[in-house]
Amino acid sequence: MTCALLAPLALATCTQQAHIRSAPPASADGEAPRSALATALLPAASGCAPGARCLAVTAAGRPAATGNYVAQCRGRFADFIVPRTTLPAAYPGPWFQPSLLEQAATGVPGGSRPWLSFNPRDPAQRLGYALALRNYAMSSAVARALTPQLLADDDYRDPLGGSVTTAQRNQKWYPAPRMFYGATNAPGTREAAHGMTLERTVRVNELGGNTAAFQNYAVAYYDARGGRVFQRLWKTTTPGIDRPQPSGMKFTEGSFVFKLLYSAAPSAAFPQDLLAGSLRVEILPNPGGVPVPVRLMQIDIAVKDRRAGPTGWYFATYAYDVSQAGASPWTKMAPVGIMWGNDPAGAPLTESWINPAAPAYARAHLGVEGRLNGPVDNPASACMSCHSTAQAPALAPMLPTAACAQPPFRADWFRNLRGTTAFGRRQASGGACQTDASGITVTAADYSLQLSSTVARALPTATGGPTYNPCTWDENAPPSALVRPSADASRLQQRHIEQYEVTRDP
Repeated sequence: MTCALLAPLALATCTQQAHIRSAPPASADGEAPRSALATALLPAASGCAPGARCLAVTAAGRPAATGNYVAQCRGRFADFIVPRTTLPAAYPGPWFQPSLLEQAATGVPGGSRPWLSFNPRDPAQRLGYALALRNYAMSSAVARALTPQLLADDDYRDPLGGSVTTAQRNQKWYPAPRMFYGATNAPGTREAAHGMTLERTVRVNELGGNTAAFQNYAVAYYDARGGRVFQRLWKTTTPGIDRPQPSGMKFTEGSFVFKLLYSAAPSAAFPQDLLAGSLRVEILPNPGGVPVPVRLMQIDIAVKDRRAGPTGWYFATYAYDVSQAGASPWTKMAPVGIMWGNDPAGAPLTESWINPAAPAYARAHLGVEGRLNGPVDNPASACMSCHSTAQAPALAPMLPTAACAQPPFRADWFRNLRGTTAFGRRQASGGACQTDASGITVTAADYSLQLSSTVARALPTATGGPTYNPCTWDENAPPSALVRPSADASRLQQRHIEQYEVTRDP
């Protein structure tokens, strides 16, 4: 949901996913099978969690003794592939170790979800709906692991949002795979400590009177329903090579994702520290391995809920409120509002609800005409507006620019598209907004920018080579040839159609 304006980047290389394969058992006669011997031949590295396979790889994920990157493999999907220089010498952890994505096919908890007890179309129930969503995310093992010292239920849950069953609290949560290949100090690439990616930079005097610009980082988690979509999306029959199946970019009803957004802003960046007492962690995004302290500023949630109408989704945003009572940073995350449509007709808005009790700095940083937007987001758009551009290939930026920012094209960013309807091509070029996508298959990504990004970055181009999966690599039978560009990718290159990097989500 957090819709930042990132500089549009041409995607010149195929960036297919790194999956992970567990070491196979020994054969009946006790001799290690051929694939296990191949695994042993892969170049080892240091800087990974104890018990994980730690491999030296190239920036493209290909195992190589001279590789300057480190891949952490525990299952079928890599946790991270990071430049070796981002890991401090004798780094003791923590390491990003999410639930294994291949397990997302099972373990979906039953029972009614707590937010279904509230009608978000009823103004009197919107705060309860927002708190029910927050309770569900904050009751997760992900949140509790970050604050193990907080043991009470009311450290994570507001009674106004209802309860969360034990099965739902204990379910596994999954980050989007393939958020690597490249420099971790560039947008959209995971670092090794907490799996965070660089997000939008907040400019001077944009938020709460900040006197200095500051960077922000985030990591998102999908519930078991959402995780299944990513798990089934990738064809991994060729060891070392993964291929997306874009037709699978659709979430089931009830799919849920939350995103934790942390700010690197020091207390001195504000006249009065907006984040005093907030949850603090250290991450490793930069060369040199110097940890960067960040504090929780914003939480975004998206849930597939048919009551939303045409879009099929409710988006919610929460901002840290230092004035809230209590010691828990989770219950200080005040709802900013919820959004279920883009209000195509404009003001007066009927498809965003803004919480009048949200912190002032967040209410002063809303989107276009007052649509829902978070503190880290770009106020030149809105939550669902950015996410409506989710598709593969990525043929439109998240925000209208240049010729595409003029009528009638600007209105395209405020349509109520169904999750199965692709945004289409909208690219400013030569003083015109290019809209012709004939001959190119464009598939909607159901309002998920991370889903769109990971698939778009995996589509081969006419000039780029593939990326590899070091965790399924078979040294005895490595991929024999580069992946041939798809017909669509060749057309993209030949017609000079630029793909845009999209990394903001959920």
